[in-house]
Amino acid sequence: MKKSKTYLMTCPIAGLQYYDVLEVWGELKTGLELNIEPELDNKFDRHALAVKWKDAKLGYIPRGENRHMAKILKAGWMPYQVLIESIYEDRPMNERIEICIRILEKEK
Repeated sequence: MKKSKTYLMTCPIAGLQYYDVLEVWGELKTGLELNIEPELDNKFDRHALAVKWKDAKLGYIPRGENRHMAKILKAGWMPYQVLIESIYEDRPMNERIEICIRILEKEK
């Protein structure tokens, strides 16, 4: 199993208010591992990376943070672990979930 040691960044999930977060809100908790995947047909951002929990799209990695990650994912590698860092019940919907992205160590 790959282990995560190297911190890359922390950011909110962009567009949270527009997608399926309310359908899975009760399942989300700090430390939960989420999935990211390139959205090749996204007409607004050619580097779009969707953030998902199971089949529910929660939003995106922010546009200013996604370019290099998208290139790596499009090449077929998945060196990242995405975890829910914080959930804020009292913030506006677009600021409620902050994620931490880490780089996985190479298996030995």
